[in-house]
Amino acid sequence: MDICDKANDYADHLNRNALANQLAKGRSPVGDSFTECVDCGEPIPIKRRQAMPGCVRCVSCEARHEKVRM
Repeated sequence: MDICDKANDYADHLNRNALANQLAKGRSPVGDSFTECVDCGEPIPIKRRQAMPGCVRCVSCEARHEKVRM
């Protein structure tokens, strides 16, 4: 097993845990998108909400959020 396999296994582990946490809280993995970003409060454009059902952040905040999680 090389470093790429380990990284993929770790990413899968994080995704499974995130999904399990959402389901434990009674949240659907894909639900209605928020109309406002949970981080900055700015409106989330309709095209983003249609393209990414269940989104809760605008593109800028989501990019920052993903970088922090890495």
